[in-house]
Amino acid sequence: MIEAARAAWPDVELSDEAFVRFVASKLPVVTEVEESLRALHTADLYLACGCARGEARALARFELACGPPIERALDRLRVPTQQRVEIRQQVRQRLLAPRPNLEGGAPLPPRIADFSGRGSLGSWVRVVAAREAVERVRRQGREQPTEDDELARRLEPDAGPELVHLKQLYRDEFKAAFAEAIAALPKRDRALLRQHALDGLSIDRLAALYDIHRATAARRVEAARRAVFEQTRLSLGRRLRVSAEELDSVMRLIRSRLDVTLGPLLRDPDEGEGGGGAAG
Repeated sequence: MIEAARAAWPDVELSDEAFVRFVASKLPVVTEVEESLRALHTADLYLACGCARGEARALARFELACGPPIERALDRLRVPTQQRVEIRQQVRQRLLAPRPNLEGGAPLPPRIADFSGRGSLGSWVRVVAAREAVERVRRQGREQPTEDDELARRLEPDAGPELVHLKQLYRDEFKAAFAEAIAALPKRDRALLRQHALDGLSIDRLAALYDIHRATAARRVEAARRAVFEQTRLSLGRRLRVSAEELDSVMRLIRSRLDVTLGPLLRDPDEGEGGGGAAG
């Protein structure tokens, strides 16, 4: 692992001990070491370790490796050219500068030392850059324009800057993951969700329509929503390849907003205008 990491960054000098200690700090205590190591982006951890230790050549390589992901994040958020220099500088400051110790004593390591290695360093830096851009927009009291597609229109206007950022950054991945999750539902569950989320039928109306108890109708709707959520999480995880923590953060933001994002995807292209009736 050390040899492979050094081959990726041959001019970055780290001792074996420093790198092994850095990697060891990223390993969970409840899993097998070899299994955990295989899941890590160890070459990226090598660069992050060098940056955290202030190694000059590692810092130079960071500029080459992570400059493009920062630019992609700013592109997708449509950050004006005149603001980019300051945002890029702020991202580098946040990630690479030692942090003040609020309890006194020596400064804390730079934030890049927190990189877990469970996703790529480029993806991690891209998320940091996008959050910094969104935070800047929030501080200035205005929002960046968003894509005027169906998904964006159905998200609530008070979604907040972090959800706006995630919607913009992962817009295509969200739509594809939701579509895959909806397609995986049995047809009856898809119809039930469509009637509830898109047609606006209450639980009582659904219970009467299907001739079942309202508690049964409520359980079926909730089970279908939960299935969509879980399948979306799996699909989104495959597409984004981010750490489990980042994926959980994304899913927490959209869990309570499934109803407003489900509507466009619940339309069944194989059914006609009157195709939403009760099944079975």
